[in-house]
Amino acid sequence: MDHLDAEKIHWDAIIVGAGVGGGTLGYELARAGRRVLFIEKGRSDLQTHKDAILGQAPEDVCDLAAESKDEYRALLTLGGRNPDVVEDATEGRDQRIITDLGAGVGGSSALYGMILERFFPCDFTPRANFQDAGDSTVPEAWPISYEQLKPWYVKAEKLYRVRGAADPLRPDDAEGHLLAPPKMIDANQEIFDFLRARGLNPYPAHLACEDVPGCMGCKASLCPKDCRNDAGRICVRPALRDHGAEMLSECRAVRLEAGRTQVEKLICVRRGKTIALRAKVFVVAGGALFTPALLLNSSSAEWPEGLANRSGMVGRNLMRHLANLHLVTPQTPFPFQERLKEIAFNDFYSSGGRKYGTVQSFGPLPPVQRVLNRAEPGVRLKLLRIGRPVGEFLWDRVRMRRLALATIMEDLPYAENRVLPEHGADGGVRFQYTLHENDLRRAKEFETEVVQALRPYPVMTMRGVKSNRTLGHVSGTCRFGDDAETSVLDATNRAHDLSNLYVIDASFFPSSGGVNPSLTIAANALRVASLMAERF
Repeated sequence: MDHLDAEKIHWDAIIVGAGVGGGTLGYELARAGRRVLFIEKGRSDLQTHKDAILGQAPEDVCDLAAESKDEYRALLTLGGRNPDVVEDATEGRDQRIITDLGAGVGGSSALYGMILERFFPCDFTPRANFQDAGDSTVPEAWPISYEQLKPWYVKAEKLYRVRGAADPLRPDDAEGHLLAPPKMIDANQEIFDFLRARGLNPYPAHLACEDVPGCMGCKASLCPKDCRNDAGRICVRPALRDHGAEMLSECRAVRLEAGRTQVEKLICVRRGKTIALRAKVFVVAGGALFTPALLLNSSSAEWPEGLANRSGMVGRNLMRHLANLHLVTPQTPFPFQERLKEIAFNDFYSSGGRKYGTVQSFGPLPPVQRVLNRAEPGVRLKLLRIGRPVGEFLWDRVRMRRLALATIMEDLPYAENRVLPEHGADGGVRFQYTLHENDLRRAKEFETEVVQALRPYPVMTMRGVKSNRTLGHVSGTCRFGDDAETSVLDATNRAHDLSNLYVIDASFFPSSGGVNPSLTIAANALRVASLMAERF
């Protein structure tokens, strides 16, 4: 759509971001007959673009550090990646991060590993799970319960065509509507049977995918086989094709202009042109780093600390999940080029009075060049480049002979962990995130539990818990709640003081839970869409 035409229309809803949150909500509103406009800073044509990077990350095929700044950003964009630099301003770090977050139709879901799992009922009363929460801001309860979200979980699982089998620890949640999982490869079946023989409760992981021959269950790259059920394929493209929605791609939201009680317009820049767009309702779904940055950048006389920020909570309570990889060598050989992401178990989700998280197949480990070709290499990466052939050989021996299991652990929210109000040198987002002793202790306990469960397999552990570069599950920076003094949004995901502003990505999470966030984002988007339809 031409931006001149978009400026002439008073839309029912303008949605900033076309990922799981924005895409799912926009699809539902468009199906209900509302005039919906998606604003997306990435490209809309990556599935058909002749230069799109499919099935690989840009770092797998290009030495990004050797490219000019513009070419580097273009390559990231063609791989479906967000080209914006994120700066870790945590004391003692001060590092620039190129994230694996997405930009384009589908957002980060166009790159995700496709695991869509529900939160547990205990996740909705989070403070009770932690005996020593200390000065964490983790609340007693979410403003909605698991039972309230449960029917929307079912609808989201059906919409995204989730495959899998029931978790033995909560068999009722499958309810017979999950599609059959693909046949498990022999090596994963070996690990599956071993875990079950140990008295654990593995099950085929819940995957939003089609059972396509040759599917690798890939992640961090655009799907070349059209088997990933992401928000672009399931929601955004059908909304554009079948239900009258429109999109402005390669369009960057700059700020929202608002009075005391209502947003009046969205200011964007598209291909060098500044445009102003109007709507009845504005929905921000740019992800838990970029959504608060947009709100903080939208300060005015009415909102001197940033839009919707009377509580001072916009950007605060940043969470990112704490993840390790545990590599095991099955006796059964396996072709590396097959689907490897097939197993999950939750026996340590909440164990012995401690709250940990899920264990699930990680999928293929990345090739060594993905690490070496990251931009702005430090001294360590420069040294690795010197011995690159040896490093590639040794790393390939590791990654092609071992299956990786990831532990995903809930991290607690703290007010000082936040997206900062000031921009970085390149206009990027800046954040600070410090791990607390509580989180470090639980992470070590979780690691010990998992390694013991996998014995006698020798386990190689790759620890990512302390790395702030692990930003795939960012959440919490615009939490919802009943108290306007301690939250940004109400229980309907609407800003407390603004009648027409909603936030629908993982920013709304008051706690991070111990599983992948995408299904909860989608289910909540469906819930909020039904409430918004009543308002319209």
